Formats: sequence, structure tokens, C-alpha cells
Amino acid sequence: MTHLTHRARAATAALLTAILCVAFLAMPASAQDVFTVSGIEVDERAGTTTEAQAAAFRSGQIAAAQALLERLTLGEDRINSGVTSIPSDAAQEMVAGLQVADERRSANRYIASMTVNFDARSVRSYLRGQGIPFVESQAARTLVVPVVEREGGAGVWGGAWYEAWRSGAHANALTPFIGLGSRMTGEGDDAVPVGRNVISAASAQSGDEFALRELAALYGVTRIAVITAREGEGIIRASGTIYDFAGPDAVVSQMESAASQNSYNELARRIVQTAQEAWKREVVVRGGEASEITVSVLYSSMAQWRSLQRAITGASLISNARLDAVTTTGAVMTITHRGEREQLARELSQRGARLEEERGLGWVARPRN
Repeated sequence: MTHLTHRARAATAALLTAILCVAFLAMPASAQDVFTVSGIEVDERAGTTTEAQAAAFRSGQIAAAQALLERLTLGEDRINSGVTSIPSDAAQEMVAGLQVADERRSANRYIASMTVNFDARSVRSYLRGQGIPFVESQAARTLVVPVVEREGGAGVWGGAWYEAWRSGAHANALTPFIGLGSRMTGEGDDAVPVGRNVISAASAQSGDEFALRELAALYGVTRIAVITAREGEGIIRASGTIYDFAGPDAVVSQMESAASQNSYNELARRIVQTAQEAWKREVVVRGGEASEITVSVLYSSMAQWRSLQRAITGASLISNARLDAVTTTGAVMTITHRGEREQLARELSQRGARLEEERGLGWVARPRN
């Protein structure tokens, strides 16, 4: 690392400390998406439409709070803490806002689909007060290439399996999944899904790395899941392959298979739920004191430095990141974190940073790719 005079180091550190703080405050909205619950269906009856609507809003907020509790925590931790559901008054106090869609109403009935936004600070305070370990850090986004196998052949673009992922219903999960067609190019009738001419069922199932990498770049992701669904005897079964392009060499793994009775939406939900539970088990921290670690952050450009900043300051296991020294190619940071070092390394890896202990350098953080 290049030597700096004391004055130059102090001035540069002050400047980049400010940059670091700005990066932390200006984190993308996706970092808070785990506190948004969508797709809550409400249907209430009462003496009047207004009363039915009020009842629907109450029940929807409670249902959303329960869904959030189950998203952020593990079942055994809820049982051990004695909190398997959130009381209605506590749930409503945590709500920051809500949106409704597909409203239908009559003289005494109200039906709608709700999206509920929760205040992150209130949720954290409640869970900590109840002694429930929780996870709020999202894994890397995964783009789903949804292949359907039928008698006439396999297809990707269009149909119920395609719509189950394109809807964006799983973008707020701890393991966020997005689908082909969630990004469009063009306007109006001329709009087409991004990547329409890049991937086909045949190239996806054969693992065409060139096409998959191009698709990943178009959607701004490093992970792609090719998930094939097959219908038979009233059951839809799915299996898939996950490709991780974060490094120079693709890492390929098989996902756990899933099944559902005639519901592509439910099948997608089960796949996301399985991935989410596995992620929580990897990064959840139960008790223990915070640890401090000195890390050399190495980069070759300001773009890499900003990316590493976002990875470090956005990690849920890191409670404090102090900038001690900085040059044009590296920085020294003192990081306070919860959990084991292996857990911290896994979370940072999902966020695009590789944390390793190296001889002569100690702990080093670099870009994954």
C-alpha cells in the first residue's frame, strides 16, 4: 500500500470517511425491501363499505406482520422465544405505509390486494425486545429462467410459470428472485422483455454459458437459476440448476426440487421459501458478543471501492465500520461484527466482496470478480 504523510492521510481519510457515510445513507432501496410484504389478499364484510375496508386494513396489516416475522426468523427461534405470532397492536405500530390494488367493494364488502411497508427500526426493536434472532440481509438476487416441459416441447417466454416469476412477488424475500420479463425495453405495444432474443429453452437447459452470462449482464445480476417445471398426474414438479457468475469461472450447483398441486405460484413460493430458510441458517446469529477485526480493503478503481463500501456498510452482521487509512488502491478499516468470521465471509460474498485471511496481510477484502 502506498505510504502517505500524516497530513495527507488525515485529509484523505476525512474525505473518504465522508464518502463512506454518504454511501451508507444512500444505500439502494433494495436494501430495505425485506421490510415490505406484498400480495396480502383481504376480503372483509361489515355493516358498511367503510367498516369493511377498515376491517380489511387491520387484518391485512396483521397478516403482513406475520409474514414478515416468518420471513426474518426461523421457526425454532420463534418457538423458543414464545412468540409465534405478532399481537395486532404491535403489528399496527410497526406499519409505515400501505398500498392497495385490485379493489372491489359493495354495500358491505371490501376486497383488495395489499402491500404493507414496515418501519425497519420498529421491527428490529420489537424482535430484539422479544429476544428473537433475526436476519435482514438479503442474499444476491437470482434471475429465474422458467422452462416448462410439455408434450409439444419446452418453452420459456410466456405462460403461468413465466408469469409466476415475472410478477416480482419474490423480489423482497431474503433470497430475492426476479423473473425474465421483469425488465422491458421499448414502450406500449412495442415493449418486449429484455433478453427475448438471448435465451431459449434449449440454450437454457443445455447451460449455454455465453447466453446465460449475457442475460445476467442485461438484468444486472450474477446468479441465474434455470428452473424446469413439468406437469403430470395433477402435480407440478420443478428442478433446476443455479449458475453463479460472480467470479471469472462459473460456479454451478443443483437446487432442491419442489412440487405443488396445479399451482405455479405456489410452486414458486415453495422454491423461494426453501432458499430463504437455508440462507437464514447460514447467517443468523444467536447471542454472543461483537468482535472487532482489522481489514485491508484492496481495489483497483473507485468503482470497486464504492462497491466494497456498499458490501461492507450494508452487511447486517456489521454494526460499525471505521475507516483508519486510505490510498488510491486500498484502505484499512476496523470492523465490528456479530457472528463467526465464516458467517461474515458468506454474507460479504453474497454482497460481492471476498473476505479472506492472507499471510503477511491479515484479513483482506477484495471484489469477488
